[in-house]
Amino acid sequence: MSDAPAEAQRPAFSDAGECLAWLEKNPATDNVHLQAMLLRQVNLLNHHPIGPGERLDILETLRPRLHEVQEEFGRKFAGKPLPLTVPEQAAFDSCRALWHALATGYMRCAEACFAGDSAMKSKAALVLQRALAAMVAGQYETHRSGLTPTADYWRTLHQLYAAAEQLNVTTQEVFDTTRLGKISGSVGAAYAEALLLAAAGLHEQSQRRIAWAARWTRRWSGKVRILASPPTLSTQAFPLCVDLGSDQPAGYMPLDVPGARWLETAELRRSIKKRLLMLDKGELPVNLGLGDDCTQPACEQLLKHLYQRWCKGGAIRGFERRPASGPCRFVVGFEGIHYYLSGSKPFKAPGSPTNEMLRRDREEIATFGRVATHHDENFSEQHGYAVEEWRLIENWHMVDASATGVRIERKSGGKLRIGHGQLVAACPGDAQSFLLGCVRWALAGDGLQAGVSLFPGLPVPVALRGAGPAAAGERFRQGFLLPAVAAVKQEASVVMPIGTYKLGKTIEVFADQSRRVRLTRLVERGSDYERAAYEPA
Repeated sequence: MSDAPAEAQRPAFSDAGECLAWLEKNPATDNVHLQAMLLRQVNLLNHHPIGPGERLDILETLRPRLHEVQEEFGRKFAGKPLPLTVPEQAAFDSCRALWHALATGYMRCAEACFAGDSAMKSKAALVLQRALAAMVAGQYETHRSGLTPTADYWRTLHQLYAAAEQLNVTTQEVFDTTRLGKISGSVGAAYAEALLLAAAGLHEQSQRRIAWAARWTRRWSGKVRILASPPTLSTQAFPLCVDLGSDQPAGYMPLDVPGARWLETAELRRSIKKRLLMLDKGELPVNLGLGDDCTQPACEQLLKHLYQRWCKGGAIRGFERRPASGPCRFVVGFEGIHYYLSGSKPFKAPGSPTNEMLRRDREEIATFGRVATHHDENFSEQHGYAVEEWRLIENWHMVDASATGVRIERKSGGKLRIGHGQLVAACPGDAQSFLLGCVRWALAGDGLQAGVSLFPGLPVPVALRGAGPAAAGERFRQGFLLPAVAAVKQEASVVMPIGTYKLGKTIEVFADQSRRVRLTRLVERGSDYERAAYEPA
């Protein structure tokens, strides 16, 4: 590679025709290589002197392919446990850099709009919509990676919208088939999309639901009106408020500053409410324009979540949070949790020794002439476990707590990675016993924070397997029993490895003795576990 600065190098194309020919010579067979080439060429283009019209044509030619590559590339880091590994973080950084480079290219075109270029001024709405759309695409990648947009991001986003207001093009419709298909877009809709995404609380959702929410936000953001004065207050739809001079997203706190803008969501509220009513009557999500990949009841649950976040003043919490402090011992991973809840005893399938134990016994007989009667727990990895991966994490600290969970943080250090929907065991504060729970959300920033929902009742570690002729030969696996808790109307349930649950399935559960139970209802499903109610079989 040349050592010359980027400003002195030329991009591989200087007009849309050359750009199209370059794309045809570089098919999307290796997304990693193509993504790197796209990033290089867009950066070179941004530093190269070229007419604003030609620059815009080139960007419009590159844009569809760039979106395809970025969608594939995002799978390298989206939804991964936090903190991201070095390769995952590198993939995210390069993906974000390409969206930023694309937005910068359109901003360079926007400069000509303010410089008096009559040809470009007529395209101001398209140019600014494209710049905002590129930024929103990068914001989506940030959300689905468990990260949060930076203050610089919000500052730039607000400035772009303010520039559109100055040119009076915020509501002018433009076509954007790459992102919107047949739906027309606008600067205001792209800006509202960014603010709605931030208000949606996507870190609390699975990757599948994040994708649904992003798609709906893209389609419905045009229903939001952005006003320079407060709308008439209504108990039906509460407006979001944002300051164009700030570096923060929109919130529900009214602002009395010159840059204050209000997002009037009455039409959006009516659209969501109508869909919720139809879903309640049994209508299929696909028939309501929600997507053929949407399933019930997850679709309805997400819509209710967004309805509250966008139109009704934000999230409602079932239990009051209170500040908390002190350590929180924390274990992640099905096998590790079972190990510690069993009193640091390696799992042994009931009724028969494991192959590893048989091998060790044979070795001891050959060496000592007998089977040893004692094994050091510090060497429990001989049982097939890597206990060091499950060690209690002492440097997590509680931030706040409620009757059903805790928010914990780790400022630095530690090797534990956590992700949405993961089964965990936590022992907060001065508690004497571990409680089972799951990670409801995780965010990386200045350290790592997580919200953990705790299951009521003390868990009992058990061994379980399918019962009956169809399960002949099935091996025992780790599981947990949770008692019925009348105070919170919780029925007795069993926590199993993912993929175990089937309605009506009979399983054998072994604690001190063996018994059979029948699974009656799926209570919840996480990323690595299923929790089901049961009855005696």
